[in-house]
This record gives sequence, structure tokens and C-alpha cells, in this order.
Amino acid sequence: MSEPKKVLIAGFTENKGGMESYVMNIYRNCDREKLQFDFVTFCDKEVAYSDEITSLGGRVFHIPRKKQSVKEHYGMMKIIFENTPYEAVYFQFNMKPLSLDLFRYAKKYGVKKRIIHSHNTTEPKMSVKDRIREKLADMKLDKYVNYRFACSYDAGKWMFGNRDYKVIPNCVNCDDFKYDTDRRNAKRRELGLENKYVIGTVGRLQPAKNPEYIIDIVNALAKRDKDVMLLHIGDGELKGSIDNKVKSLNLQDNVRLLGQRSDIADLMNVMDAFILPSLHEGFPIVLVEAQATGLRCYVADNITRDCNITGNVKYLPIDVTPEVWAETIAQDKDIERRDMSDIVRKKGYDIKTMAEEMEKFFLSQI
Repeated sequence: MSEPKKVLIAGFTENKGGMESYVMNIYRNCDREKLQFDFVTFCDKEVAYSDEITSLGGRVFHIPRKKQSVKEHYGMMKIIFENTPYEAVYFQFNMKPLSLDLFRYAKKYGVKKRIIHSHNTTEPKMSVKDRIREKLADMKLDKYVNYRFACSYDAGKWMFGNRDYKVIPNCVNCDDFKYDTDRRNAKRRELGLENKYVIGTVGRLQPAKNPEYIIDIVNALAKRDKDVMLLHIGDGELKGSIDNKVKSLNLQDNVRLLGQRSDIADLMNVMDAFILPSLHEGFPIVLVEAQATGLRCYVADNITRDCNITGNVKYLPIDVTPEVWAETIAQDKDIERRDMSDIVRKKGYDIKTMAEEMEKFFLSQI
């Protein structure tokens, strides 16, 4: 049997975010006898899913940033490309200066497919110096990149402007994210939430995800119903300040910060509503997962309307009082919930189909 073709994935961080989830969904569902993924990261910490990557046959390479060591930065790239012939380099991060060197080496060593994938619709906060570096890198990338992907039309327009790009939807395992009342009731008993109205969200505890506003929404809901409970899935640098805010508002009985979890599908079955008042998003994969399980979703109005796959998404401004969100959620409390995984699948958001398409693309001679 011939060796599998190799794809080099770049941009993973230590966080199990939407981008990491998107790539791992493809990796788990492709034929790994035909196609294998290796990963490069520019962060010092162990990347998300590193143990699973190794178990699936992949490797993780750490490339020092140039500010740490120019020699080691370029030296590691040389080692990677000299030792493995890759079919594609697939960059998942919206930091163009970081991608530029990798694409230079990819082209130098004859990698046929050099892909950059946009997962955002707005720029993160950065200094004037970093903004200039982004602009300069953007001007040079056309020389090295020959495929552009985006999670949505908005994300493509933001990153690529008038250049050609292809929208690759953020797909999920629809079988995993079915709504099932037995599963829901069992998990609720396990967590002691039988009589609670459960609001859920998934995302890092960082400014872009607007976690303080989430707590304010829960506070407004708790004034209406003492049995409301927030399940927050995800970790981040704001955990301490969010903990303090929960205590200052006496919401210890209404908020659970669960950290990173591997049972998100079970927890979404537990939930009654899903909120995502982010400051900016690309095409949040957690919103696809939530809709598959039949959750009613309340999200920031800056998130692309393409995300409303099932009709169960309501868009709300984030410059209004949290009471506006609480009122909207409370009005829908008694609406019957049903499984919508088949609708999500039929709309083209099932990962098994997408993994087959991506596998064909990586293995094609184009």
C-alpha cells in the first residue's frame, strides 16, 4: 500500500476554538490511508487536540517566531519542507505576516496547493505597527497563495476584497448533534439541572466573545426566573474577572463556568437556549451545532445572516441593555423544541460530505 499524501495545516493555537474544531472535524472524517495531516504552530504552548492528532497519525511542529530566533524560525521551516513532500499547505489563521514565510517556503519546495482560509469578518485589535505589517504582507501574499477559502461570504470579502475565493461552510457531525430527550434528561440528572431553564454558550473567555455582557444577560434573566442557569463552555484570560463578576452579582447559583469540554453535544441537549453576543465572528461552528440540536439561538447582529440555517436564529444588537436580550429569550421560553439535524444536513453542513469533498480536492492533480 502506498504512503498517504500529506497536507500541512498551519495556524492551530492552544485553544479549542471554532477554527481548530473545523479542521479536526475534517481530519477525523477523511480516509487517513489516503490522506494525512501534519500541523505547524507558532505558539509556545501545546496545541489543542495534540494527543488526538498523534493518535490519528499526524505530527505537530513548533516553529519559533522571528522575534524569538530568526535562525530557528527559518531553519525549522527548511527542515519541515526538506523532509516531507506536501500536497498542500493550508493556513487557518488570520495573521498574514505569519503565513507569508510559510507560503514562501511552500512555493520554493514545490507545494502545489497553497491555501489561506479566512475565519473572521473583522480585524482583531492591533497596534499601528502591526497593522502596517499586515498590509505589507497582504500585498505580497498574491505571489505565493493560489487558493483562497472563507467560512462565509462576509469573511471572504473582509480578508480578500475583490480577489476570487471559495466559501467552505463550517460543517458539523450531524449524527453527534441530534436532539434526544433521553440523552437530555440523563445529562440533566447528572448535572442536577432537572428543574432549571438552561442558557448556554460556547467560546473563549476573551473580550471578542463579550463574556461580561453574557453575565449581564443572565443577571437580567435571573431577576425574572431564579431557576435560570448559564452553562459557559470555554476557558480564557478573563476567567478571573468573570468569576469576580458572578460573585459580585450573587449569581453563583445561576452560572457554571465549565471550561473546555469534550461533551459539547450532550451539553447542548441539556440547554434550552443558546446565546452568542460576540463583538465579531466569522461563521461560528458552535452556532451550527446548536441549531442541529434544535436550540433557539440569540446572537449578535454583526454575525452573518448565512448562519441562520434553520430559521431558529434571532439577531440582536449588542449596544442595547441586557434586558432587551432577556426579554426576547423569555418570550420564546415555551416554544416546543425538535431535532433539526436533518435540516442542517440537507442544507449542506454535514461534515462527512464536506470531508469527502476536501479529500478529493487535496488529492486532485489540479
